[in-house]
Amino acid sequence: VRVLTATIQPGKKTPFHAHRFPVTVYRHGGAFTLEMEGKPPVTVKAEDAMVDPPNKKITGNNRTGNATKVVIFHVRETETPFLDSVK
Repeated sequence: VRVLTATIQPGKKTPFHAHRFPVTVYRHGGAFTLEMEGKPPVTVKAEDAMVDPPNKKITGNNRTGNATKVVIFHVRETETPFLDSVK
């Protein structure tokens, strides 16, 4: 199990990517809009958690005026990359 933290600044977004395994993301502060392949955008607010399913193209946007803090939990084999870039 690995635990990562990240801060996404206002107006920034993650590159489009996919995970080979489920990733659980907990919003510690701020709000975050997740765009996932085949689904409408979802805004996740502070203190909410969600699971990014494997092999789905996703990106996250901070459309607020404040930094968004996230805690990321995932289980994977050591040699497996955390994410794969997709377009």
